[in-house]
Amino acid sequence: MCVTRESEFLFGLSNCSWSSCREGCTKDVFQCIHIFVNYKRDTEGELTGVNYTDVDEIDQMEWDVVDARLYPNVKGCGYPPTVNCTIFNKTYSTPGRTFPCYYSREQPMLVLSTLDIEAVKLDLVYAIVIPWGSFLVSILYLLITYVGMKKPDAEGDQPQEVSSAKASKEASNYSLRSIGKTINQGMNKLRGEPDDKGDRHTGSCIHHRKKGRRE
Repeated sequence: MCVTRESEFLFGLSNCSWSSCREGCTKDVFQCIHIFVNYKRDTEGELTGVNYTDVDEIDQMEWDVVDARLYPNVKGCGYPPTVNCTIFNKTYSTPGRTFPCYYSREQPMLVLSTLDIEAVKLDLVYAIVIPWGSFLVSILYLLITYVGMKKPDAEGDQPQEVSSAKASKEASNYSLRSIGKTINQGMNKLRGEPDDKGDRHTGSCIHHRKKGRRE
């Protein structure tokens, strides 16, 4: 059985290094509540339904642990409607309130207001099965994909190589023909002869000028 000995509401990030209950496990806490409880093993049910109005009366009793921190769960946080911090604070923050609680053998200063062992085990199973299951499925998919891949076919690649070599040879021949044609056109222009395109008008003009000079 637990009894609330003291509770305090604090503001500011420096004052809220921990909180008995906070909605949201990842956000920064600028407003918090500290609930301190005393607890003892009550095998005979002497404290059931007993509420104290005087803190001095609580201090005069013998308790197994004094000023332990009260949380709704191990994480001390959650989201409505599973964990509603407003209701939690109203229920357990009043000094002198007695209620059943669960303490940790490894950390005696950690006390929980409720504990569902089956839910904790189920969460643990999910935390193990889902990541490892996804990992194994990914490995299996990669193995199937790797086995299903085919090696390159050497015979199938040969015609492509031949055609590529042929295309490269034709391109080289075309380049040589273009260079030779350009050189011939330049020589013809120097000699005054018509080029391959048949510039006969220019040639006839030159011939006519030569003939006029002879006359």
